[in-house]
Parts: sequence; C-alpha cells; structure tokens
Amino acid sequence: MKNLILSAATLLTITFSAAASPVEPVISEKAQATFTAIFKSAVDVTWSETANSVETYFTANDVKTRATFDTKGNLIQTVRYYKEDALSPVVLAGVKSSFPGKEIHGVTEVSNKNGVNYRIVLKDNKHYTHINANSTGDTEVVSKYKRGDK
Repeated sequence: MKNLILSAATLLTITFSAAASPVEPVISEKAQATFTAIFKSAVDVTWSETANSVETYFTANDVKTRATFDTKGNLIQTVRYYKEDALSPVVLAGVKSSFPGKEIHGVTEVSNKNGVNYRIVLKDNKHYTHINANSTGDTEVVSKYKRGDK
C-alpha cells in the first residue's frame, strides 16, 4: 500500500512539474534580426508571443522598454517607461509650463504608426495627475487622484 501511495505521489509530482514548466516562445528570425539591429544596447531581454505578434521586454540605457513585432519581423510599436530626465525637451517644456509646481513622477511613451504620445504622471503634495501629451508639448488632463500616501 505504501508503494502505491508513493508511486501515485511521484507520478502526480512529475505531471504537475511538466505542466508548470514554461514554454519558450518561438521567435522568428526576422523579428530577432530587427530587434538586434534596432536595440543594440538591450539587456535583460525576454520574449513572449501572441497569435499575430511577438513582444520583447528589455532595458536599454536605463529605460524599460516593450517592443512589438509582427510575424514578418516589422516593428509595430514600442512602449518605454522612464522618468523626467529622459523626456523630450519640447514635451518637458510644455508640461512644466502647463503644470507649474508639479513633479513628473513617471512617463510612458508609446510610439507607433500614429506617432509618439506620452502618458505622464505628475504629483504634488496632495494629488497625482495623469495627463496625455503629444510630441509638440500639447497636454490634456486625463484624471486626478488624491494621494493616499500623504
């Protein structure tokens, strides 16, 4: 009886371990070639796949980035996450003039066939303010929240 229980436990352990092991995504050579050509300084690279595209997550020059490629290896979109110091001077000037006294807490930059747009989180002593900005520095408020950490 002990052998039967031990055998069943071993079989279940092996089955669950095999089911839980991650499957490596199949990345096309074209997507890898495009990625390597564009993002030469990328480190900590990981890939994932969907039905129609592949995404890679990485860091380049201290900026966390997500890049999406189609099945032919064409770059579709990049999403970059960074702080104020990496923001375009034109956008930074527009934000600072429209929102004086607010600190830029974080920037999400989305670049695709429609251009470059920025989702920026501002903070002051009482609020977090989420704004959208375009590449010319025009801004609009999306939402405003009371800070829960104050």
